[in-house]
Amino acid sequence: MNRQRGLSLVSTLIVGAILLGGLVLGLKVVPVYSEYFEIKKAFSKVVSSLEPTASPTEFRNAFLRFAQAGYITSVDPQTIEVLKENGKASLHIEYDQKVTLFANVSLLFEFSVDSD
Repeated sequence: MNRQRGLSLVSTLIVGAILLGGLVLGLKVVPVYSEYFEIKKAFSKVVSSLEPTASPTEFRNAFLRFAQAGYITSVDPQTIEVLKENGKASLHIEYDQKVTLFANVSLLFEFSVDSD
């Protein structure tokens, strides 16, 4: 006597629900990390495009131009720290981003970005 193999209807629904949950989670998380990498890229471009002797306002204005082009909305240019050490300039920011999954369930991402 041969036994049937495979998933039952209930187990298929459970596997489908798990896959759907993973897909929804991925669709919520990917834009957050995409923006993080855009911020890192913008910081690198700003530091390489300006002289280390430029003022902090010039660094922030240059970041603002890259932020507008890269659709960066999570970072306020005024909160960026401009550090100058040993004739080199670097940018630093720490920011949080909250993503609502459903109802009162959210994910909180804490980022620390340096231009190095």
